[in-house]
Amino acid sequence: MTRYYWMGGNRSYEQDRFFEQSLDKSQWQKAESAEKWDACWYTGMPDQNDFSEVGPERKINHIPGNNALTVKSCLYRSLMDLRERAERQDKGSGHLTDRLAFVPGVFSMPEDYHAFQQAALDDPGKRWILKPKNAARGKGIQLVGDPADVPLESSWMVQEYLENPHTMHGRKYVLRLYVLVSSVSPFRVYLYQQGFAKLASAPYNEENANNPYSYLTNPDVNALNLDAEVPVEFVDFDRYREWLREQGHDDKALFAKIEDLVALTCLAALEPMRERSRVVGADTRGCYELMGIDCLVDEKLKPWVLECNLSPSLEVCAGPESGGGIEEGVKGSLVADMVEIVGLNSNRVALETGSVDERLVRESQDEIARSGGFKNLVPGADPAAYLPFMALPRLSDWVVAQALSDHALQQPRLERWVAEDTLSEDQVYLYDTRLGHLSGLNETASLIWLMATDGAGPDDIAATLYESASRSMPAAPDAWAIRNDVWNTLGDWVNNRFLIQSGASANQPAAPATSPSPEPSPFSAVLDCGRFRVRLFTDSAPLIGRIEALLEPMAVAGVAGTELLPRLEIVRDTPGFTLILEGRVLRSRLPLSGVASALMACLATHAAEAQEIAIDAGLIAGPTLAGQAFLVGNSEPAVHDALALALSACLKADHSRGALLPSGTDDQISALGMPLQVSEGLSESFFGDQGISGPLSPTPGRGCLVPASSAVTGRRYTVSAVLIPSMARLREEDGLRAIPVNETLRQLISGCCSAGGQPLDTHGFTRLAEWLETCDRYLVDMNNIEVAAAALDKRCSTAPPQKSGSL
Repeated sequence: MTRYYWMGGNRSYEQDRFFEQSLDKSQWQKAESAEKWDACWYTGMPDQNDFSEVGPERKINHIPGNNALTVKSCLYRSLMDLRERAERQDKGSGHLTDRLAFVPGVFSMPEDYHAFQQAALDDPGKRWILKPKNAARGKGIQLVGDPADVPLESSWMVQEYLENPHTMHGRKYVLRLYVLVSSVSPFRVYLYQQGFAKLASAPYNEENANNPYSYLTNPDVNALNLDAEVPVEFVDFDRYREWLREQGHDDKALFAKIEDLVALTCLAALEPMRERSRVVGADTRGCYELMGIDCLVDEKLKPWVLECNLSPSLEVCAGPESGGGIEEGVKGSLVADMVEIVGLNSNRVALETGSVDERLVRESQDEIARSGGFKNLVPGADPAAYLPFMALPRLSDWVVAQALSDHALQQPRLERWVAEDTLSEDQVYLYDTRLGHLSGLNETASLIWLMATDGAGPDDIAATLYESASRSMPAAPDAWAIRNDVWNTLGDWVNNRFLIQSGASANQPAAPATSPSPEPSPFSAVLDCGRFRVRLFTDSAPLIGRIEALLEPMAVAGVAGTELLPRLEIVRDTPGFTLILEGRVLRSRLPLSGVASALMACLATHAAEAQEIAIDAGLIAGPTLAGQAFLVGNSEPAVHDALALALSACLKADHSRGALLPSGTDDQISALGMPLQVSEGLSESFFGDQGISGPLSPTPGRGCLVPASSAVTGRRYTVSAVLIPSMARLREEDGLRAIPVNETLRQLISGCCSAGGQPLDTHGFTRLAEWLETCDRYLVDMNNIEVAAAALDKRCSTAPPQKSGSL
């Protein structure tokens, strides 16, 4: 299918030709008018109406709100806003703010006029440079002679003049960096690995500093220097870096600083771009931005950001003898790689398979894989390094960062900034201390606010809202929509400065708890639970003492490639413990006594794959049962797994908790090996009252949990009977009462889930019901367990022997 491109704005053939040449002629045809296009290449900034119909299949080379970077005074303000947030988050540590020390001081007219005059008076020897706020190509830039002569008009700004620049062959230079923002949500930033050192045409020295050909590097200005042998000279980065090495400098260290500078500069404009895109109704999937950032390097090889240019010049400015051929090659490749990144030639149709987060991750991975000469900076090789510099990551940023990070990420935590709150009749009221404005939050927003200011992460809050909605809605709520709303609500409050990320953020772990005793050795184990294999880590000695024996039946030794397994962490937090899977907080504020149960719930909800059913129930199996097993319901909170433990003692059989029912027609279940649970009220009296003894009662220090038998874990069995405990005394002398499938389903269904912990769908429900038809089903009299056990043993011994096997 033919698609159409349009080139508009303050155009010239030189500015457009690389874009036009990069398009696949078999796919693209030039549009006859500005109204009909699938790709628009616009030099300058188009009318905001041009953004109203952009999207994945209709793209334009600009992002609304880019003036937060491309207007000089706005760039400075954006970076100062970022610095202010970072200082607040740092709390004096300098961890974040030190990385932002690449911005020379700026005074914007007229509001900063008196501040500038005071600064000039305080430091008479300092020089300043006067710049138009929204001009390009060096127009209007001049050194300030007398500070009193600085104009008051709002079109001007004064910038600190950076003394002692690094020089190349005695001449001042500025590095032109080509930067691509390919996506706003999730935020993706690239730096082209080629670029130019743009040299001034006259030698730099203090006596000659007032000569514009000495202190300005813009090619349009230097082209006018008729006294220069080479008025415009570009040195590409390959030659520039080789020259640096020849001078004894560390070029890798310099460019690492430059990459950080570029990423942080773009991050300063993230929220203005998102907000402006929302206002004009732009689908940002159709927007991208190629910019030219100018960076000065001082004599200490420290980079400084000077300005960010909209629609950077793609004309070949240098002559053949001064790098023009190389310049043409770099700019041609630059545009071709940009076209490939944004997918103009690929005609890719986004795959709608998988969940929203899977599609976001796949999209980012695919784009980075085709980045050519561009280097991805955000999310980058270490996504966590830039999450604290976002006002608050939005859900798309967070999901991609988690997926691309090589270590678990900690959710951002928030604290109050300029808002005070008060609670009245279950509604939160926020008071803006800057504006004196009081506003009320609805019920959901109130809950979000209270949990956030109490230390909960966004996904923790979303999980709470999802659980609440699940109980009140007839159908399962949209988990992604709930998560997205929570992250966006918190993001809006952060943008309003009601909240701010706290110092312990995604890339900065919470400060470890101080203790007079030495840090314990971390506990690490690979666990198998059905189809779920995971690496577990914790460093809490009290917790290790409680869970180590419980996990032994599921622990797997000598596993290769463990670094590729999902990472499950139990971290010490304030207060309690936090359970984190692959950087996502599953549960927080857990008491020590509640960690094991939360851990088992996590394992159980991940045990099944597609079309399989994980059943939370007790399991009794072993040699005496001839390859058969009893599945024992545990949905009654007052009983839990007491019946399974008692029967296993009577039958001298092994025990376990959790079973996996496979898909298809295979009716053998697999034992998951989770510990069994006994209610606290029964743990001390029940076994004694029944005359049952042995090592089956809960062990002190582990709460009311009993480890599964290792001999059962992971093995497959045919279930001869499903047993449901009855606290009421039964009339039947053998303590057993046959029950129908529907009654059994009612007792088991709350403990059943499919892949991802989801409730059973129609297929799963039917599969479970049909499987139960193949089993005997009994109520078991909890007041007469020994008799019931004998009856079960007799029935089992008369059944034909069954084979069991490994999972």
